[in-house]
Amino acid sequence: MSRPEKFLSLSRIRNPLLRQEFPWLVSEVVLLLILFNANPPELWFWLVVMVVVLLYRVERWWSSRPNA
Repeated sequence: MSRPEKFLSLSRIRNPLLRQEFPWLVSEVVLLLILFNANPPELWFWLVVMVVVLLYRVERWWSSRPNA
């Protein structure tokens, strides 16, 4: 029998930037799922958390771009 393949392995992603950002993308999707299922009192908390994470990632991406 052949060996079982993982659903998505980070080593199979060839783009190094995407490989580095993949865990953050997964966490943002999880936060989005939590946000969709949140009750009104905690909805604002998770919305703020998601915005902060997204702003952090945009800032890190902007600061790591090569200077042209």
